[in-house]
Amino acid sequence: MNSLSSTSLVNNRPVSKLLRQILWPAVLAVAAFFVATRVPRFFDFTPQSYGPYFWPRASWLLVHVLGGLVAAVIGPMQFWQRIRQRHVRIHRVAGRVYLGCIAVGGTAGLLLAVTSKVTLTYAAGLAGLAIAWLTTAGLAFAAVRNGSIDQHRQWMIRSYVVTLAFVSFRLAEDLLGYLGIGTQVDRLTVMSWACWTVPLFATEVAFHTKAIFRPR
Repeated sequence: MNSLSSTSLVNNRPVSKLLRQILWPAVLAVAAFFVATRVPRFFDFTPQSYGPYFWPRASWLLVHVLGGLVAAVIGPMQFWQRIRQRHVRIHRVAGRVYLGCIAVGGTAGLLLAVTSKVTLTYAAGLAGLAIAWLTTAGLAFAAVRNGSIDQHRQWMIRSYVVTLAFVSFRLAEDLLGYLGIGTQVDRLTVMSWACWTVPLFATEVAFHTKAIFRPR
């Protein structure tokens, strides 16, 4: 039995490593595309760039964008094993910056959600996203303060999944629009919920599937 478990563990490691090698570049490439095509307009602080919907709340939106941008850039560093093991101080400082950006960006996001005038369901979805962003980051911080490293790592992964929610929001909304599915309000309303609930659900399935099928 022990021999079988050891063989399974060895065989699973290359598969897990291969998935990470494929997944991380794909995620980072999509995030980079989103940043390059969607973010620059918000650094042109003018009514023309922000549009009539966002301009009255432009300051909150800029804070939200900056917080999310810095968190999205710093996030991958927190999962880099070499930095975690060999450069502990850098890992800790970067972690504090990451969590601080989420605290600021998430609060601004919540203010943007409660002042949204699209639909109540859309506003509720964005509010849920902001709360999920703040909660996952807060629990990651609480876990590491309590010395629960495994829980800290899992909550950091959940946190980064939520950090990238607006990437999936915009790309999926663009795809639905290209396919002519629903009205713009329909698409925005659906994606305000789906952009964070679906990735979080997939993350939970991955965590618990790994735990269930872990060799004994």
